[in-house]
Amino acid sequence: MLDQFLRRFIITDMLPKKLAGVWKAGNFSVKPFKKCLPSNYSIEQLKTVHRSGSLRDTFDGHLRRAGQVLLQSSGAVTLVDLNSGRVEEQDISNDWKFAHELKGGPVGFHCLEFTTLRAFSDISKVEVQIDEWAVRDELEKVVVRFSSISLIRGSKKAVWINVKPMRGYEDEVQLVFQALEKAEFSADGFDYFPMIGIRTPFYEAKSAVDILPKSSIVENAGRIVETFISTARKNEPGIIADLDTEFLHDYRVSLRRVRSMLSLFKSVYAADFNASIKLQLAETMKQTNRLRDLDVYLLDREMFYDMVPESQYAGLDIMFDVFAAERAEALDQVRGSLSADTYDQSMKDLLKNFQSLEKKHWGPAAEENTLAFAKRLVLKRYKKVASIARAIDADTPEAEVHALRIQCKKLRYLMEFFMPLFPKKQIKPLVKSLKGLQDLLGRFNDYCVQRESLASFVQTHPMRGKKGLKVAESVGALVATLFQLQKKARRDVESNLELFVNRETAAAFKGLCSTG
Repeated sequence: MLDQFLRRFIITDMLPKKLAGVWKAGNFSVKPFKKCLPSNYSIEQLKTVHRSGSLRDTFDGHLRRAGQVLLQSSGAVTLVDLNSGRVEEQDISNDWKFAHELKGGPVGFHCLEFTTLRAFSDISKVEVQIDEWAVRDELEKVVVRFSSISLIRGSKKAVWINVKPMRGYEDEVQLVFQALEKAEFSADGFDYFPMIGIRTPFYEAKSAVDILPKSSIVENAGRIVETFISTARKNEPGIIADLDTEFLHDYRVSLRRVRSMLSLFKSVYAADFNASIKLQLAETMKQTNRLRDLDVYLLDREMFYDMVPESQYAGLDIMFDVFAAERAEALDQVRGSLSADTYDQSMKDLLKNFQSLEKKHWGPAAEENTLAFAKRLVLKRYKKVASIARAIDADTPEAEVHALRIQCKKLRYLMEFFMPLFPKKQIKPLVKSLKGLQDLLGRFNDYCVQRESLASFVQTHPMRGKKGLKVAESVGALVATLFQLQKKARRDVESNLELFVNRETAAAFKGLCSTG
């Protein structure tokens, strides 16, 4: 008996209910299965395909989450969809990290559907065996086809059965499903990592915080800090190895969440303690500012080229060569910072401060009930956002629009911290609406920052002769285009503010945060 295994299969959308599906089998073998079929039925093996190599996935586990297995072998990559049994293969001549480096082949195409930014790395040596089977009736007619996909790692094996019915033999499909269940070939869940002995939990960039609604806010604030410092630190090896740019992005976002929490929870901590921790985090993040700026420019390279005529490309080539050289220097500096013993100790000390917080560091609201604190603070922060938003028009200085963006970000972080405390039907639409406004404000801010930064590039990177002239012309054309995009983004912000500060949204926030 396989007590840990749960009987289940996923019915495909394209076929009638219970006529096709995926049966997740822990230890499928033909003989026990055949015994559970009627005696006048037979099974024939049609073909076997075997592959071995390195299991690959992203740090986020894009393929693992979707039930896909990517296998890297010598000269080829194979992608197996455990949900449908589809197998894609592609020859490759060079090593690769990103989906676009597979140059549009069938495996590359499917990997691009999952991510364009994250690198695919080797995880473990595995084997994949795909067997095709036919079930025949007493007249020797093929009534059901099915495939078994075996994922093997050492002595561990997980198997998926993909049932493929033949037209007119619906009853026989039911017999196959009944035989699978009777033979107890079913597995728990769909995460194949633990099934083949890989004990790596899913990485969550936005980890859910285990909030205790009846506990004091100072206790839960410590949980928030611990969660996001831990998330940030999980990204350090990827930053140092320079696997992809998302490691630094997630690292910075996690630390920014902690800084925002400290700003929002001022009354939870003593002023001197709050200020010292915020300063420490600011100094830590400052070490990575330039590297992240350069990452963004290099990631947006194609977008910048699309903004100017082809005659201006030569100047952009020079500018991006400078950015690439500067990034290499910035990466070395960040590697040094993150590898230092002093950095490691400071991060450990920071966590220790919150895990065993002394009462002398508590603020006046430290012992307030978490749910009451959350309701009070969310409503207060929304009112602040609404007040700023209602005052914005075409004549409002850019600084006030940027202030609104920052307040929206803080409100969203706050709502995400306390998401488990509120009814999903109430809070999710408000977070979605807030995100829509944030996206518009973020786009406006990006154009402003890029325009100002690129406008200063010529002054900060003086070049003589034709080279300098090419750069000045290309950057000038780019800045002019960014200015037009900035103006359009500003209009988009102004025309959408009412969607977030109208009576309905205000009433929804009030209802969410009511004390009843």
